[in-house]
Amino acid sequence: MAAHDEALAVLKTMPAATLWEAAGKRGDFQPRIKPLFPEARVAGLAFTVKMFPGETFAVVRAVSEAPAGAVIVIDAGAAERGATWGGSVTLAAKRKGIAGVVSNGTVRDLGDIVDERFPVFATGSSLVAGLRGHRGWLGVPLAIGEAVVNPGDLVVGDRDGVVVIAAAEWEEVARKALARRTEELERDKRLLAGEPLEEVLKIG
Repeated sequence: MAAHDEALAVLKTMPAATLWEAAGKRGDFQPRIKPLFPEARVAGLAFTVKMFPGETFAVVRAVSEAPAGAVIVIDAGAAERGATWGGSVTLAAKRKGIAGVVSNGTVRDLGDIVDERFPVFATGSSLVAGLRGHRGWLGVPLAIGEAVVNPGDLVVGDRDGVVVIAAAEWEEVARKALARRTEELERDKRLLAGEPLEEVLKIG
């Protein structure tokens, strides 16, 4: 368990792109899921939410039930006009210590979210509020594009995008991510020292 926890701590510090490389170039969410402000970064265990399209009752339930440090991951189905997140849930989630939100739908109240500096990753904005008539589903596996997200998987997002690392793979991916990050930093040093890009990348 100690090694598992140590691996998780390492993974949380890594750039999302480095983790994608270390995980075998898989686990990335759709590129259209972007941070609402450039400095946004999130790293935590997934608390999964599947909404019935256009219904946000499940999101309200998730904010109440998700533990501190969790990343709420929302599958909004086919809904694009109805917002999956907004200002009120941002305030409640931040107060609880929830780490952030990733949604394959839209959000609203962007001013409130950005003012609070609360990490939200979504496909865009919509001023249309969702309904609250269907309870949805919490703690279920999700398919966000080609990425499968299970409750308790690690989700990391930054300005490059969002990636998920399955809990069973943390130790292996952490080892590879450390090696990858060392290579990336060494490459940057060589470039700054004036070495040709072709030589650094071993092209040609």
